[in-house]
Amino acid sequence: MLGAMLAVGAAMMPLAAHAEAAPVTATSAADAPAAQEIVVTANRRDQKLESVPYSMSVLDARALAHAGVTDLASLTQSIPGLSMFDAGARNAGATVPIIRGINATGSPTRGFRNFEQSPVGVYIGNSPVEGYIQLDDIKQVEVLRGPQGTLYGAGSLGGALRILPNSPELGVFKGNAEASVGKVSHASDPSYTFGGMLNIPLTKTLAFRGSAKYSYDPGFIDAYGLMKTDGSGVSAIPTLANPADPVNSSPVYYNKKDWNYQRTLTTRAALLWQPVDEFKLEVSYLHSYVKGDGGPVVNTDYAGGASALDSSYALPAGGKYTAYSRIDQPFNRNTNLISVDASYDAGFATLSTTTTIQTSTGHTLEDNTYDLAGIANGAYLSYYAGVPANPRFVYDQEFDDHNHTFAQELRLVSKGGPDKKIDFALGAFYENQSRSGSWTIAVPGSPERSVAQGCNGQAGSGASSPCLVIANPQDINFQQIDNQRFTDFSVFGELTWHITHKLQITGGLRHFSQWFTDSQSYVDYTFPTDIPASPHRSTTGKFIGKANISYEWSHSQFVYALWSQGFRRGGANSVPLTGIFQESSQLATYKSDKTNNFEGGFKGHLRNGFNYSIDGFYIKWSNPQIASSLPSGNLAVYNGVSASSKGFEAEVSGPLPIRGLTYSVSAAYADARLTAPFSLPANNGHGVIVDGLISGVSGQQLPGSPKFSAGANLQYTTPIAPGYQMTLNLNGNYRTSVAMGIASSLGTTTVSRSTEYAVLNASAEIKHGLWRATIYAKNLVNSQWVLVPPTQVHEFNNLTDDYTVNRPREMGLRVSRAF
Repeated sequence: MLGAMLAVGAAMMPLAAHAEAAPVTATSAADAPAAQEIVVTANRRDQKLESVPYSMSVLDARALAHAGVTDLASLTQSIPGLSMFDAGARNAGATVPIIRGINATGSPTRGFRNFEQSPVGVYIGNSPVEGYIQLDDIKQVEVLRGPQGTLYGAGSLGGALRILPNSPELGVFKGNAEASVGKVSHASDPSYTFGGMLNIPLTKTLAFRGSAKYSYDPGFIDAYGLMKTDGSGVSAIPTLANPADPVNSSPVYYNKKDWNYQRTLTTRAALLWQPVDEFKLEVSYLHSYVKGDGGPVVNTDYAGGASALDSSYALPAGGKYTAYSRIDQPFNRNTNLISVDASYDAGFATLSTTTTIQTSTGHTLEDNTYDLAGIANGAYLSYYAGVPANPRFVYDQEFDDHNHTFAQELRLVSKGGPDKKIDFALGAFYENQSRSGSWTIAVPGSPERSVAQGCNGQAGSGASSPCLVIANPQDINFQQIDNQRFTDFSVFGELTWHITHKLQITGGLRHFSQWFTDSQSYVDYTFPTDIPASPHRSTTGKFIGKANISYEWSHSQFVYALWSQGFRRGGANSVPLTGIFQESSQLATYKSDKTNNFEGGFKGHLRNGFNYSIDGFYIKWSNPQIASSLPSGNLAVYNGVSASSKGFEAEVSGPLPIRGLTYSVSAAYADARLTAPFSLPANNGHGVIVDGLISGVSGQQLPGSPKFSAGANLQYTTPIAPGYQMTLNLNGNYRTSVAMGIASSLGTTTVSRSTEYAVLNASAEIKHGLWRATIYAKNLVNSQWVLVPPTQVHEFNNLTDDYTVNRPREMGLRVSRAF
């Protein structure tokens, strides 16, 4: 099957930069132009895509729809060289985009990523953003490959991702409404979305644009072995099937079909005021809320039979769409973004400012009962489940995170022109960010059960009845609360000298002044440890730079060479330095890391509609930051010594000899590896610090990215009757396997890998006047791939074998009408 898919993919796979060189418009295919030049704003001014002297991909709204892109995770599956650990919106607080393999943190083992900065800067318009957001009412998405430190600051270590929403339009009343319904394989309920956009000219100088989208993604996985509880949340106690026997009673079990559903609402409102041609002010508010249950996790290995925790209850055998959990696992995330953009055309340059206020709050409940029971062959089970193990035992974890960011940027960008020798972009940036995250573990019901047993001491304590489970009054046995504050003040500038009309050179510089404070409390009731919060501070001041040369050797044909840098702040870990969970003082802080990118390439746009972009790169990465769950279970960020990424990206697109038929093919290769070994001491999980327990080997592949990824898109547009136009689209993408981590973590000492991945999508659209009707198929051949393998393999009768998989095939109908 994979070979067949790749054969098809070689002829027509997804879409990067020029996939929409000949987009579908209101005109018929016979009247459509052969090609349309793409304009981007990545360098803070309008430029033709081929003239931007670095690797870049662009997708417009139609390309996003044809590829089935709805959020960042699905976007990363559609653009070669862009990747992400994808476990759905459930883990939106713990996953980030990755470009060119510049990432050393493994697959998320916790519900939030609250430590090192993202290696890729993500922006909506000019505003930095975090959280989960549907892509709705979008003009285009720009993917900037390679470090973008001078214009986009800290956090653009491997690149930047810009999501450009549509702005209000003056003097135009228009809108659209759209609805879809689909059938997801192995799901009982249909998927559906509905939404729309309205643009209203309030006065000659004032316009409003509002959009909203609601989506329901049904679950396709059935969960078995769930227990009813007396409430919700991390401390909810399982209900006794026999209340008269609080020691030996089984829980009340139930199963849940289509467990892993997701509901998402995204709204955006924007107001544009333009009293004169030279000045405009746009104020916008974006709100996104997502909630759901479970995750795309299956267990195909469990043989079925009596539960290892309750022999009176039998679990069915595993399968491609079967999961096991002791409790329900709900999640939700609320994201809000307020942005104010103002600009004034001063003639020689445009002065602009962006004010951003952004918040993201997430809550995730996870069941880790089977994982705990599997660690060291159940060596810890007696401390948390009692002796004998509580038949109602649950070991659940709650993750809560909150982020509040205020940012202000001021820019002065010169106006370009054929008579201008010098172009410049100057600016200042200020950001103040506060972040908090709590990790809470509970054993609800087990302490009460141990008291009912008459236990008078913990396992191994020497007591006469050593089966006591110790927790606080809410049955919480562990809690870690982390609070961070980060402040950044930067000044930056880029200067371009047009030596001739064909030849130009650019130099850029940015200076950071950064302050970071981390304060973390740590309480463990099972192994008594109480570490109050104490602030750890770090400051950084640094210059980073950029230089490139570009030459237009023929009309719209460019060759370029580039050096650019990226940078991330360092910080502190509030890990315990005493007690059974103590860590080495070497893990108390981590250093900033930096990338140097060396790149060269060719880009061009021909009159016949053929577009191409080919580049090669080499990135040197010093002190790569790595965040992980340590072998003891503590969370920390630490540094490797050095790493590198080298490879190429290639994209071609254009018309085929058949009228109305266009194609695009893209590929990316990134060999991202450690280039020096590292070795750090860490707690082995038994209270002993062991030298070299955290280590990496030179030549080891960095996690989170495939070495090779490719995609293609084939599109055919033709009139089928007077006033009717049909567009057929087939696209797909492929990537090789992905490493899940570098160093050992809790419950594992080996590095696992995903499977390779290949998916085809198809759609057929009929357009008539203002109406569009589209039949679509996502994951056309219904393939299932392992995106994240289990971290604990074949433990606790294989109940730890949780595989994160992609969504199965979805086929449906989408109808829209513009007005």
